[in-house]
Amino acid sequence: MFTETYLQTTDPKLPFSQLITAPIITNILVSVVFHTIVYSSFVNLLSFIFTGKILSTSINYRLLLSLFVIMIFGFVARFLHVKDIYKAYHNDLDKTRSHLDKLFISWIFIS
Repeated sequence: MFTETYLQTTDPKLPFSQLITAPIITNILVSVVFHTIVYSSFVNLLSFIFTGKILSTSINYRLLLSLFVIMIFGFVARFLHVKDIYKAYHNDLDKTRSHLDKLFISWIFIS
């Protein structure tokens, strides 16, 4: 579902200025909003299972805001990390992509 966003934001040859163009930033925002809703719903489900009630409005607001900010900065940090990995592999795109794919699988639930 978000494969295009992943490939765009992990392309080490992409200049940083391209990362903030309308098509890419739109994909990033859609991904962030989707995952924020999924994660906050999961937290509310856990709260309901263990306490019998969902989180209060103020806690949900803080949770949504925190997740949104963390994920936006996460995309930027991952992009910068990809650039560093690419440099470490002496601009070898195949090794970089292999490294990133293994890294992605390892951290799929944290991203």
